[in-house]
Amino acid sequence: MTETSRRFHASNANSMKSLSINLLRWNSGWDEIRACIEAVLASDLVDFELTYMENFNPDCPSLASEVKEQFEADGRVRVVVMEANLGYAGGHNRFFDETGSELLMVLNPDALIEPDFLKRIVAAFEDPHVGAATGKMIKPGQNSSGERTLDGTGILVSRSRRGYERGQLEIDRGQYDNEPQVFGVSGTAAVYRKSALEAVKIGSSEYFDEDFFAYWEDLDLSWRLRLRGYSCVYVPGAIVEHQRAVGQSEGGVRNFFGYVRHHRAFPLNVRQWSWRNHLFAILKNDHGWRFFRDLPFIAARELGMLIFLLCFMPDTLLAVPGALRLLPKMLAKRRYIMRHIKPDVGMIDPFSTLLAAPHDAQLGRRGR
Repeated sequence: MTETSRRFHASNANSMKSLSINLLRWNSGWDEIRACIEAVLASDLVDFELTYMENFNPDCPSLASEVKEQFEADGRVRVVVMEANLGYAGGHNRFFDETGSELLMVLNPDALIEPDFLKRIVAAFEDPHVGAATGKMIKPGQNSSGERTLDGTGILVSRSRRGYERGQLEIDRGQYDNEPQVFGVSGTAAVYRKSALEAVKIGSSEYFDEDFFAYWEDLDLSWRLRLRGYSCVYVPGAIVEHQRAVGQSEGGVRNFFGYVRHHRAFPLNVRQWSWRNHLFAILKNDHGWRFFRDLPFIAARELGMLIFLLCFMPDTLLAVPGALRLLPKMLAKRRYIMRHIKPDVGMIDPFSTLLAAPHDAQLGRRGR
């Protein structure tokens, strides 16, 4: 444990707030960080604490002193600077492991919660079967008719095992407000039950899979929660504004050349993590008769994606050697997960969405 981590652990020893929030930064600017923190501190909920955590970035000046100067006097804000870049997964895992609150929230710097967000999403955990919850993510601004565009209402997984944000890029007309059950929650602004996280962690403190580093680790964690009998829910009244950096292309594969341009614009490491990690999530968690039922759909999508990458973005496949090196670890994690599955008695079929979803085969879903 680093000295910084020891101080973080000590500062949490007497912390028993009902909700603890971790705002994790790597390269976000000051204006974005300040707006995010101000939105949290304007919340109607009183009983919470906010940790501002920085992953080490040698190319980006730290904002820790600015946060301390402007917000630490509030008493609900704590500043933690990590001595290495632990990625999205590693940074939040340190927070999960060293924080005592029963409800833990991860928050992206580009997310602005509304004042009643916390109260509404915390209320979802009155149901003891809820392990994770997400709110309604809305893109900034309005169209000419004054309508808002959805950024997501929870993760769904098709029979081809494509994970995607439900409703992304659709006009918000309340079309999902009466559909609280989702496969999983996006790591943009999600709340988790601490006891559920403890039930699904691998080893001493791996909640998000740190070998993923970034992208799809939220799907993987949601999948493990479901395998242990917890539900993931969508709370439509908990609204958060989010400008996604990596997401679905307008029109999906139906607008093929736009689709290609959209994905080529992603940084190479993002494309590689996204492609590799969605395969790891399937490898670790999929099982049973549903897997064999849907295998033709899964194989067809993966073959199509492989051909697409070979033709248009072959550098993405440079991730293969690294993925092969991680394969033994992933298989070991799968064995651990399979030993701890609970029977899904009474659960809906989690892969009930159609293969022919409009944006099938998207590589990316969410930005950090």
